[in-house]
Amino acid sequence: MRRHLPVLLLFIPGLVYALPALNDTTLYTTTAHDCHDVDLAAWQHPTRTLLEKNNFQLERVQLCNGGHYPIFQVQAPYDPRGQTKDFFLPFYEEMRKANGKWPYALVVSSDAVVVYVSYPKAAPIALDYEGFEAP
Repeated sequence: MRRHLPVLLLFIPGLVYALPALNDTTLYTTTAHDCHDVDLAAWQHPTRTLLEKNNFQLERVQLCNGGHYPIFQVQAPYDPRGQTKDFFLPFYEEMRKANGKWPYALVVSSDAVVVYVSYPKAAPIALDYEGFEAP
């Protein structure tokens, strides 16, 4: 049994740490409240134009926290955690203008990750990531 211990240890992290369902992420348990869906057929906003121009496929948009915190559920052209800073950083900067400097979340269904984007005064862009269990 002793010689198999390292192999067994490889499987323990997967057993100990399971990703939360999207509804159980920090996004829906702490960050966002009083969310309501927008009608994508009628919804027009500069953020929509920018998302579509950059090849994001909108699946759902919710407005939360008194309408000041949008959640964009999308299929993204790239994994936002990957080596794509040359794509995402300019995109986040354009989103700053399109969304009036308000923070927001991208729920990237294609990569099962929530990207929290904010624009603090001390830094140009603040990013945080949270994985979730893909349905």
